[in-house]
Parts: sequence; C-alpha cells; structure tokens
Amino acid sequence: MENPIIIRQMQVADIPFGMQLVQQAGWNQLEADWHRALALHPEGCFLAELATGVAGSGAPVAGAPAAGPPVAGAPVAGTPAAGAPVGTVTTCIFGRVAWIAMVLVDIAARNQGIGQKLMERAISHLDDLGIDTQRLDATVLGKGLYEKLGFQEEYEVVRMKGIAKMHGGLDDEAMPWTQETSVPPILDLDFRITATRREPFLNALLRSNTFYYSMFEDDLAYAGSRKGRNAVQLGPAIASTPEAGRQICDAMLHHFNGLPVFVDIPAPNKAALRWAKSNGLEEQRRFVRMYRGQKLNDTPESMWASSGPEKG
Repeated sequence: MENPIIIRQMQVADIPFGMQLVQQAGWNQLEADWHRALALHPEGCFLAELATGVAGSGAPVAGAPAAGPPVAGAPVAGTPAAGAPVGTVTTCIFGRVAWIAMVLVDIAARNQGIGQKLMERAISHLDDLGIDTQRLDATVLGKGLYEKLGFQEEYEVVRMKGIAKMHGGLDDEAMPWTQETSVPPILDLDFRITATRREPFLNALLRSNTFYYSMFEDDLAYAGSRKGRNAVQLGPAIASTPEAGRQICDAMLHHFNGLPVFVDIPAPNKAALRWAKSNGLEEQRRFVRMYRGQKLNDTPESMWASSGPEKG
C-alpha cells in the first residue's frame, strides 16, 4: 500500500536526516557531500515527507539502490509520523548532462513506492530544464526500476577496496593540484574523456580534498579524492595513457598510505583493474552505469577511477 507523500526542495537543515539515511544504508558519504550537492544544484535536490503516518516494514524498496542490510549500530527510526522526512534524491547538472544520485528511503518507510516517486520528480525536473543526458550508477537491485523509468545500461563500474600501500617514493612528475593551479590541458583532457564539462564539480572537490596531476609531453593525468565514512574515495582519475594512469594512481596510494580506500573503476579499463589488483585491492561490489536520453561518447578505457556513484 502506498501512502501520500509530499516532495519538496531539500535544505541544509535536512542534512542530518540525509546522514541518518547514509548510515542506515552503510554508504560512504559525509555531510560535506550533501553540502556539495546542495551548493552545485540546490533546486534539484529533493526530500520526501509523509503526508500521513505509515507502518514501517523494514523491507527494501523494490529496485532502490540500497547498499545492503543496515550497518550494525546504525540508527533505525521508528514508524515515521505525518510530516516526517522519509527519502532523498539529488541531481547535479554539467551543461547538457546531469547525474541523479542519493536515492535513499528511510528503512521504516520502504515498500511505499517512495523511491520511485523521488526518481520521477528528479527526472521531471531535468526534463523541464531540457537536459539531453541523464546518468546514474545503479546497483543490481536498482537496475530494474531505472529501466522502467527509461534508463539504459552503458557499462559496469567495479568498486575495489583495500588498504593503500606505499611502493617506493612519490613520482617526481606527480604535482599537487590546488585551486591556485592553472591546468587547462588537464581540464581539456577530462572533457575529452568524459564528454562532460565538470569544472565546477572538480573545483568544489579541490577546496578540501587531495588532488595530483602530471603533464609530461603527451602523457597527461590527474587523480583526486574525497574523504568518506568508511574509506577514502580515490577518484576521479583520468589519464591519456596507461603508464600515466598507473603513475598518478600510485601517487594517490602513496599519499594515503595505510588508510582504507575505495576505487570505482569502469570495467572497460582493464589496465586500471590490473593496477588495482596488483596493489592488493579486492572487488567489493559493482554498479551499472546507466543513461536516459542521448548517449554520451565518453571513453571509459581512460577513466582510472570514477568520483563515486553520485556524479560519475
């Protein structure tokens, strides 16, 4: 049985509720990730509230991209009352391309069709703006719902996890990339490989996270990171050649030596997967990258790491 819900624009004051959902799902985001989403596209971040009370069954929403059973010790809310927040979704726009993410529903309000309604609101918002391409990274369980809503499969993204281990010294060609660094060739490389203008997103990540870049003749590469609840998320990482990719990703492992890391690698990049395995990282799970609308001509073989499921 579905219950009436109200979907409104998400506010900064709603971030603690968003973090409650992240903890329930066992995801890796921090408050900073919610703040970044709201800063990049505030009018495209939505929150669902119950218009009436609903009995919480604790069963998963059909097709919802949940990360599995709740983490031990994570807070689980009781039956939501009328007006209580029950779910979220975010969108981020890069010109004619947009990403949908953070589709989360309170464990006590699942099996009410809330996840689908949030997705429909996000899609409608992006359609109204004339966005050509809508993308997302889905779990296997979410894939059926997204196909129902018009999304098509592109390729898999493999999450590798492990402890970063330092091998030798930091490569001399790997230079810190900060907000004060002017690197137009690196931004051009990112666009050429991703077919997406991501400068605002990359600049937002640069404000408080570690990035490296290298430019040596025709070998161009960069790799970034962001802090997480469970591990440091390495990425995005883009390279013009396999050797440049290995070197820049080695620099990231060197920087985060001894810390748990996640690396989301597009499955078509076999060299990156070999690099991850050779450094002791193991596969944790897989996502399915999907699109709705116009398919992008990106080059996943040159993507050494996604930034994560939120923005590709």
